[in-house]
Amino acid sequence: MKEQLTGAMIDAGAELTKKLDESGLPVTAALWLFVSDLNEWRLLFASPEVGTKGPRDVYEKIQHAIGQLGDTASAVPLSVVGLLDADADLVRLLKVAVRTTGPGLSRIRFSKNVINGHFIDDALIYRAA
Repeated sequence: MKEQLTGAMIDAGAELTKKLDESGLPVTAALWLFVSDLNEWRLLFASPEVGTKGPRDVYEKIQHAIGQLGDTASAVPLSVVGLLDADADLVRLLKVAVRTTGPGLSRIRFSKNVINGHFIDDALIYRAA
């Protein structure tokens, strides 16, 4: 049975993205992606800082932001967070299919779609800019 993306997870992901914006981390893409091989949801963030400063630095900023979420933090443990370079294939594919505008947050559900031959089982996209 497929693991569900809960309302708490969706709200926590949006809150975490806002905290990262407030911290000054440039986030070009933010989304929940269902990884069917693992039957798990992953909260993915793409930032140019993954390439320039390295993943460890970015993970530390995310860990700090999670710490500021209070009760909401339990819905987004660092173990479900993944990082992508701003130029990663998935980020480029999403921009082709879904483009969000500006620094705000959307909540676009994207299920059972194929983009340029790549199948996306399920995703909830906050930002793909």
